[in-house]
Amino acid sequence: MCLALLLGACSSASSNSKKQAGHGSTTLGIPTLPPPTAPHPPGTVSLAAQAYVWGSPLVITERTLQTFARLFGVNRVFSQGALSTPASRTVVAPNVDTLYSIAVVDLRDGPVVLHVPQIASHYWTYQFVDAWTDSFAYIGTRATGGRGGTWLVAPSSFHGATPAGMLRITAPTPQLLMLGRWLPASAADVPRLASAIRTVTMRPLSASQATPVIGAPAGTPQTAAAAGARFFDQLGDALAINAPATKRDTRLLARFSSLGVDAGRHPGSSGTATQQQALASGVAAGEREVQSAARLNNGATKGWLIHLDIGTYTNALVRAVTAQFGWGANIPAEAVYARSTTDANNRAYNGNNLYGMHFAAGQSPPVKAFWSLTVYGPDQFLVANALHRYAISTRTPGFKTNADGSFDIWIGHTPPASGTANWLPAPAGPFLLSMRMYLPGASVLNGDYTPPGVTSAAS
Repeated sequence: MCLALLLGACSSASSNSKKQAGHGSTTLGIPTLPPPTAPHPPGTVSLAAQAYVWGSPLVITERTLQTFARLFGVNRVFSQGALSTPASRTVVAPNVDTLYSIAVVDLRDGPVVLHVPQIASHYWTYQFVDAWTDSFAYIGTRATGGRGGTWLVAPSSFHGATPAGMLRITAPTPQLLMLGRWLPASAADVPRLASAIRTVTMRPLSASQATPVIGAPAGTPQTAAAAGARFFDQLGDALAINAPATKRDTRLLARFSSLGVDAGRHPGSSGTATQQQALASGVAAGEREVQSAARLNNGATKGWLIHLDIGTYTNALVRAVTAQFGWGANIPAEAVYARSTTDANNRAYNGNNLYGMHFAAGQSPPVKAFWSLTVYGPDQFLVANALHRYAISTRTPGFKTNADGSFDIWIGHTPPASGTANWLPAPAGPFLLSMRMYLPGASVLNGDYTPPGVTSAAS
């Protein structure tokens, strides 16, 4: 499972923007929200739409944690035994490069202790994502030099001493997800690495700590808007556990209190029929805003959108889009994601066509860990193909480089005349592309690098 394919955030964001993206035509982006004391506050539906965009990442997180808790438990580490396939449909946009290691962490009854033995891997990371979707801590190849060790993961309310031999990670919210990615050297290395990462453990700091109970999800993470007015009931329950982690979000929650939105409150079921209808209309309007922002391709360069403003957020719309379409996105220092829904000529992809990407000699994506190009169906899941190949890079077995050091990648439902070595199979119809660049170089991080444009072989 990969949680990190970002669809475009908003119309005013450039493809290489280092700033948080705004959205000039709406009040749903935090920078354009009027202050709570505005003399003419927006109507209930407009305010509810803003509250939906603001609160949807928390509800999506809660549903994600609930889904994983039912599969893997709480405060224990689950690690994949095999790479993802088209059958991997728990979370959108699975990556097929790394083995995943996941823990639903709930610190309401106290800290937990994470132990990572020294494990041989070309690249690994554990990412800590709070309930509001901010990536607040990392350990691994980049963050801690790849060394194993023992960490105390504690809530901000914990004031006890850190035991000797442990390092401390303080979580902004009581609930969080720990997401690990481990890169095998090859397909043959997967069994060894899978066995090794199963030795990663998590336990309560105190034997007297109870394991918190996390309820069943009300739906999938991507269908939060389907709850209508009762979305705000789910938001109230989530807020009762995970209060806003920043002063900015605390102020916004106070702004939405006139709707009945607050910790433990259920305005979607307790209000009058008129109030419930207004809240439902606000949810629908907010969801349209998120969907519209996700479809925008403004600012694309050669058909590619690269956003360097994800992983931590100051803008509600960017956070909402990322939560719904790429929950758990890494910070850019760890990984940068380029997404493409159209070729270099701004034409939507169709697998019945054959497309090519040409990388000049020395122009391979500049990374310190790895890169790959993955194809997804319109629903952002992998699509089965006879070759069982869902991503491609120079690491792909049998991949061919041209005599001058350049290389080509071919994308389509049928292979090119040159054969399958550099072919990335696509579904026979619409698809989208995602390029992952792990431990990106400076040219990626400063916005200078863009992948080559994808062109139709018939052009």
